[in-house]
Amino acid sequence: MTWFASSRKRKGPASSAVSTAWTMPTSTGHFPEFRVDFQSVSKRFARRWILKDFTYTFRSGTTYGIKGRNGSGKSTLLRLLCGQLTPSRGAISYHRDESPLKVDEAYRMVSWSGPYLELVEELPIEEFFQFHFNIKPPLPGIKIGEIPQLIELEPYRRRKIMDCSSGMRQRVLLASALYANTPVLMLDEPTVTLDREAVEWFHEQLNRYGSGRLVVIASNEDDDLRSCDEIITMKSAN
Repeated sequence: MTWFASSRKRKGPASSAVSTAWTMPTSTGHFPEFRVDFQSVSKRFARRWILKDFTYTFRSGTTYGIKGRNGSGKSTLLRLLCGQLTPSRGAISYHRDESPLKVDEAYRMVSWSGPYLELVEELPIEEFFQFHFNIKPPLPGIKIGEIPQLIELEPYRRRKIMDCSSGMRQRVLLASALYANTPVLMLDEPTVTLDREAVEWFHEQLNRYGSGRLVVIASNEDDDLRSCDEIITMKSAN
């Protein structure tokens, strides 16, 4: 049987605001109540069980941390949560304002960031955001043209993504999820490739724009989980 250790954490104080010469938007709009119920969920790839008998409820207004060794199933749990994967056993149900949702309906309400996600390499940063947020509109108060400044990449707004450093690319990925107007936010290894200054930028943005959403962060880094209300520790399923 899979073991999970769940603990409560109090949110620490918000990081100090990033110094800017302009007023940072604060409106995040009203998010619907969103709930995901796992009932005795197990997931197997070939003969290996990644997840076994997992029962849990994820709710809006809560930030969840998922931690564990590489290969422990953190990313698998994220993909099950958003409907990218179906369970081998058990059931996952989705609810918006207490009304049941189909998996494809729930998936459209999720914004996602992970190191394995691809960006449109040929586009400059500013054009990528125009393309991305035309498909998934931004939060109220977020102006697409101001996002390069919001992520502290204003001098590089016309640089093609293929020419960006790994840290710059990660900021672009995070922005595409954080600033999308969705009730669910899933962040897999959010600070990978970020330097210390950029890590603090991420936490400041998460505190500002994660409020009221169902947020799930998967990471091996304890510091990534500093703002989490609940932490799930993944252990061997075999």
